Amino acid sequence: MVMMQNSPGRSGTVLHFTPSVVAGGAETMLRNLVEAMHGGPWRTVLVTMSNKNKNADVERLIGKVDAFYDLDASSYLRPSLWKKLRAIIKKEQPDVVQTWMHRADMIGGLVARLTGVKHVVWGIHSREIYRSPGESDLKIGLYRAALRAASNLVPQRILSCSTTAIRDHKAWGYPERKFTWIPNGISTERFAPNAEAGRAFRTERGIPQDAPVIGFVGRFHPVKDLPTFFKAAAVLQKQTPDAHFVLCGGGEDNLEPAAQEALKTLPSPKQVHLMPFLKDPERLYPSFSLLSLCSLSEALPMVLLEAMACGVPCVATDVGDCREVIGDTGLVVPACDPEALAIAWIAMLERIAVKGQAIATEVRQRMEEQFSIERVARRYEETYEGLCLGH
Repeated sequence: MVMMQNSPGRSGTVLHFTPSVVAGGAETMLRNLVEAMHGGPWRTVLVTMSNKNKNADVERLIGKVDAFYDLDASSYLRPSLWKKLRAIIKKEQPDVVQTWMHRADMIGGLVARLTGVKHVVWGIHSREIYRSPGESDLKIGLYRAALRAASNLVPQRILSCSTTAIRDHKAWGYPERKFTWIPNGISTERFAPNAEAGRAFRTERGIPQDAPVIGFVGRFHPVKDLPTFFKAAAVLQKQTPDAHFVLCGGGEDNLEPAAQEALKTLPSPKQVHLMPFLKDPERLYPSFSLLSLCSLSEALPMVLLEAMACGVPCVATDVGDCREVIGDTGLVVPACDPEALAIAWIAMLERIAVKGQAIATEVRQRMEEQFSIERVARRYEETYEGLCLGH
């Protein structure tokens, strides 16, 4: 599918190639970036592998780009995909091709180079290569070796939202000189404190307005280590029986067996509320007393930025850039330690009780000063401009 708009007066064209624009932190960041750059000096072309599950976010995004292509493809290794992508690049004549995530980096970058595009930018948004079902360690190892070789030849610049991911990829053999750190960014207009929305959400879910609520937003995936979350929840409920837990990202059937077993150990499992992703998470975050992640691995989680922009303090495991994002407004703990996580929750709830609204102001201010999408989008634009000017 293709959608095009006229774009008079633009000084350059950037073409984004991405697996999808639905779900995921990298996809959210891409949507935020495109919307922030809309109406600016750069004409924007967006090419996706597949977007069968369109939602309101995708429809809004399509209205913000100058050309949109859905390749309706399921594999990067099909010559038919390369041919389609090559034809789009020839037609659109982009000044810069920006790829998003490892597989798109490899294939999109190579096709762009072979089509004559000089300015190719790779995007790193995770510390590891996400595995497709059934992929072996050998296949991932070979893919990593191919990426290492290509990283020295294909991209002019490699952008990463995470300083930790930069260190990881340099250890793989990616060239240090090509890296630029640009953090994720969010709309601090969309995500903002909203006490009324928080109260309304609690009422909908039958959660008392004065109950402590520990929130989680993310995929129900083993890397998020939800068994540790539920084990910590069991500890907290013994000390704070009125505590509730809201997990947005799936239902009980989506939990891995270890997480299902850990959930059963809670003294009051009915105070755990599981739900699928929401189209309007900005009304969910204000219902939380705090947001928590207990991941085994992260780059720079968008959910931390979104929650903090809503004035919600965070407790997370000390992985990826979580410590740098949270700063002194929240707490970080070692991974795989439910006791430490529960203790941090208790400490954070006590801090909230003492500081009240002041803590919401602190976390909100941190987001506005360091992670607003306007600030981040300008850094992307400066990167593109610098490449075209030969910097």
